[in-house]
Amino acid sequence: MADAPKLIIRRATIADLSDIMIIERNSFPTPWSAWFFRTEITSPRARLYLVATLDGTVIGYAGCRCVSRQCHIGTLAVAQAHRRQGIAQALLLVILGWAREQRCPQVTLEYRIRNYPAARLYEKAGFGHRKIRIGYYTDTGEDAIETSIEDLTSPHWAERLAEQWAMWRKRYDYDLEIIT
Repeated sequence: MADAPKLIIRRATIADLSDIMIIERNSFPTPWSAWFFRTEITSPRARLYLVATLDGTVIGYAGCRCVSRQCHIGTLAVAQAHRRQGIAQALLLVILGWAREQRCPQVTLEYRIRNYPAARLYEKAGFGHRKIRIGYYTDTGEDAIETSIEDLTSPHWAERLAEQWAMWRKRYDYDLEIIT
């Protein structure tokens, strides 16, 4: 893999904040504030905020928190130029592995009802549709799909995550390093 691009997924730091904010502003109609991201990244509680870097440049991020045996993925975004290249899937798989290590059997998230790439990503990862949340996104009035994994700590999921990583590695040509 000497010629493969170096993809590193690691914990986000305050030094990554300006890069995260650029992606955030280009990805969402109402971006979260830098203050919010700073608070989440530096919190000592059961949170994981990641960045994906390609050859040293931040190209994506994701964040979640685990409370009462439930992991909620609050954000996941990839820079426009790097979408549909396996970055979001890799970030998601790292979060699912971490949530499993935290013994969180349930993982939840919401996405905009018209975000078809997100729908495909989460369905492929094993999330099941729970309900539609009418008017969830107050900035646009758009509905959200609430989706979840209910049994992440089961032995079945250990196998499923291993299979998903194997398929990811077969499909994408990266020299991947995960640092959590």
